[in-house]
Amino acid sequence: MRCLFLTGLSLLVLLVGAPAWALDPARKVDEYTISRWTMEDGLPHNLVHAIQQDADGYLWTGTWEGAARFDGRRFTAYDAGTVEGLEIEGVRAIAPHPQGGMVLSLGRVGPGVVRFHQGRWQRLPGRAGTLPDVSVLRYGPDGVLWIGTDHALFRREPSGRLQEIESTHARLANERVLAILPLPDGRALVGNRHGLFRIDRGRATEWGREVGLPETSVLAVQPSRWGGLLVGGSAGVWRLEHGRAQQITGDRVEAMLEDRNGNLWVSTLDGLRRYTHGRYETLGERDGLMGRLAPALFEDRDGLLWVGTTNGLYRISDGPVFGLGRSNGLRDIYVRAIIERPGQGVWIGHPMGVDAWQAGQSRAVSLAFDGKSDPSVLSLANARDGGLWIGTYDQGVIHLPAAAADAQAKPWRLDESGGLPSNHVRALLERADGSLWIGSNEGVTVYRDGRIVRHYDADDGLPEGNVYVLYETAQGVLWIGTSNGMAMMRRDGTVRRWTPMSDFPAVAVFDFLADADGSLWIASDRGLLHWRGGTFVQFDHRQGLPNNRLFRLLEDDNGDFWVSSNRGVFRISRPALTAVENRHLKRLPVEAFTHADGLPSSQANGASAPAGWPMRDGKLWFATANGVGVIDPDDARLQRTQGVTLVIESVEADGRVLPLQARYALAADLRRVVIRFTGLNQRAPERLRYRYRMVGFDRDWVETDNGIAHDAVYTNLPSGKLRFEVQVMNAPADWSKTEGRVTRSVELDKAAPWWLRAWAMIAYLVLLGLLGWGVLLLAMRRHRHRQHRLQALVDARTSELSDKNAQLEQAGEANAQLLEQLAYQARHDPLTRLANRRAGDAFLAEALDTSRREGRPLCVALLDIDHFKAINDRYGHAFGDDVLSQVAALAEQGIGHHEGVLIARWGGEEFLVCQQLPWSIARARLEVLREGIAQASIDAPDGGRLRCTVSIGVAELEAGQDLRDLLRVADERLYRAKQQGRNRLVAG
Repeated sequence: MRCLFLTGLSLLVLLVGAPAWALDPARKVDEYTISRWTMEDGLPHNLVHAIQQDADGYLWTGTWEGAARFDGRRFTAYDAGTVEGLEIEGVRAIAPHPQGGMVLSLGRVGPGVVRFHQGRWQRLPGRAGTLPDVSVLRYGPDGVLWIGTDHALFRREPSGRLQEIESTHARLANERVLAILPLPDGRALVGNRHGLFRIDRGRATEWGREVGLPETSVLAVQPSRWGGLLVGGSAGVWRLEHGRAQQITGDRVEAMLEDRNGNLWVSTLDGLRRYTHGRYETLGERDGLMGRLAPALFEDRDGLLWVGTTNGLYRISDGPVFGLGRSNGLRDIYVRAIIERPGQGVWIGHPMGVDAWQAGQSRAVSLAFDGKSDPSVLSLANARDGGLWIGTYDQGVIHLPAAAADAQAKPWRLDESGGLPSNHVRALLERADGSLWIGSNEGVTVYRDGRIVRHYDADDGLPEGNVYVLYETAQGVLWIGTSNGMAMMRRDGTVRRWTPMSDFPAVAVFDFLADADGSLWIASDRGLLHWRGGTFVQFDHRQGLPNNRLFRLLEDDNGDFWVSSNRGVFRISRPALTAVENRHLKRLPVEAFTHADGLPSSQANGASAPAGWPMRDGKLWFATANGVGVIDPDDARLQRTQGVTLVIESVEADGRVLPLQARYALAADLRRVVIRFTGLNQRAPERLRYRYRMVGFDRDWVETDNGIAHDAVYTNLPSGKLRFEVQVMNAPADWSKTEGRVTRSVELDKAAPWWLRAWAMIAYLVLLGLLGWGVLLLAMRRHRHRQHRLQALVDARTSELSDKNAQLEQAGEANAQLLEQLAYQARHDPLTRLANRRAGDAFLAEALDTSRREGRPLCVALLDIDHFKAINDRYGHAFGDDVLSQVAALAEQGIGHHEGVLIARWGGEEFLVCQQLPWSIARARLEVLREGIAQASIDAPDGGRLRCTVSIGVAELEAGQDLRDLLRVADERLYRAKQQGRNRLVAG
């Protein structure tokens, strides 16, 4: 019978569904992450009595000053001043109600048992609602609530009937109930200071003694996954199985829990112990678990362990990140360099030297020799001989022999006394040819075959400043990152340098990572750079990086990048980088891991090499300012797929909290709506990302990652049907994907104000129609009146415009005549009315262009009146002007009227004759003109008759001549005509 009873308990454990998540049993307890919350974070009191979780995923805590509901980042406190009509304080017991909500016990002020469900508080009906000093609450599989107080035991049926278990056993009478375990068959096990009792149909038997449990105070009892029962109390922990009791520990137990992996967790005076395979590890004050442990110990649905102490609420988690620090044996936590050595564990460099981490243990490695103490270590590099190269702050380079080498082998040092330019070494690289390349604040030094063979500095093309990293590609190209740019050294020794902010978009370079295609990824102080095809693509805060200063760049087995910074370690997927680089995506979905996720510090260290290392087991180790950060990329990938519960916490209308429901009818005069929501993921609540919108009001989604206040506030919403939608995802949130995205919605129906209702709208239309008719009549009357006035005005304006037009036409004709006169005056000589010299020049230029273009002949003649000065002297200038006018008239009459001929006054008594005619014709016409002038007589002022003669020089355009040459020839021939006696034409 006893065996069947214990078997039933084991089945009860297996029937309770457990999520896939649980604390990783393969980790040591000091590799778990411990987080703490106190009154400063929202707890009503630091002493936590009870911890439970409701169906939504909220964590509930009971304290002296009330209860608190926790969504992973924010506490909602319920205390004496929170709930009207209830004094919520002294909460010692909490249990989830089978039909939803939580049941809590209250203290001595307004004692009893209350239920919280759908945002409302209510005492349990009947006597249960006022029971004092309730210490234990447990629901059985049959829905029966077992209530333990400081003086009695009660059984409450689902119907509400409360039954006090009569004191059928002397050791139960007036005793405080410490533990209750309801059984599947309706019975229960009850523990008090005398032992363990079984309650069957209202009768109690001292069942603990029957199965071999010694007389002891029982504080906890639960079924075990391995079979039987676990009982904990003042005498330790016992396993009850097959009718006998087997002691696990003899130390006093305050609380006890077997997790879903079968590990036993026990709260003792020295801390929290985990028992596995007969051995235990302890989490205590050195690990951050402070205060005296209370009876509150709980495993949530995500497999996390929650512990209540006198110093607050603690969460023990095994996320993808954990840290190693002083509690793990590191001598110094300001880690600068990390490297994995084949068969020798992980070696960690820091200001006190080097520590070796192997098989979960840390040991100090002595680097003190030659009278010098352990140096501050900046860089590490594996040596081909199995040893280790160590770069130091001020002792140069140390070579540490392999552990398995000859016992006589000793460490040795290469420093300034041996020719090293500087003892400050931040980067080391042993290349394939066995040479050691040393990066310091003086450049790069090459050490080979026991001596320094070469040194490179600014004179060789390297940037000035500290060398931070040395990186060799598979093609044998050496990349050098410094505090002042970077350089590439080809296999032939030639160097190319990139200068900050000129041909290089960054200043300091901390790490390199080459791709198979020959491109290079660069961690810099200006973000992540991609060098490909001779150009740089920059990824920084503008593309979504939380921080621009990046240190160590590693690649996991899945091809994703992990890069450390002063704001944690970032995971960046390769496809996302490609999408942003090709402008298919605007921002990178970056996943950040910080101190909140388990890193010893969000501040990573850089400017030393290597500041992180990809381990053979796939984990990534990073150097931080507070120890070593260890990240498991596979666990991180699994964490991103963890389910999230999204809850609408409350809906407020103008400050009044409305009952939770799917649809809300809102008043027309409502001015402000506040909808509070939260996503429940106790494992990584800070990684949740939200977006929301009010369909019918918002144009687009509003994104937020504010982990403290998840409120959507709307004012002056329009009337009609609205729908509030909110979504949550684990970071990095890719909203285009439905996987992992959870959506909740709330329907709102806001009434229209009376002036927008149907009858009001009909009245508006009628009034509007009447008003429109009246306005139309008035408008027509005014229109006719304006029409008459307008017609009169138009007639008057038309008459005025006609007068103005006539005046304008007259003025236009006068202006045209004036313009014609001015144009004529501008091109004609006022005395002779021949073309003036300006017109002659223009005609000559046009004739020359036509002659050259079309091959037409061009002849130019200069004609001068003979003895004209004598005429002026004898008869006066007035008569001289008459002579000029009559000679001009004779010339115009003789040949000027022919096409292609121009006669112009060239100056004084000289005239230009331009003919676009063959030479023989032009010459003959000029000869006729000369003779005609000579035969003409002019009436002189003295009554006599005056005969005038002219001399003419003529020239024909020849090939290669310009106008100046042509006129010069004509002028020379005119001069010869004068010399030869005048009144003649010279043509050659």
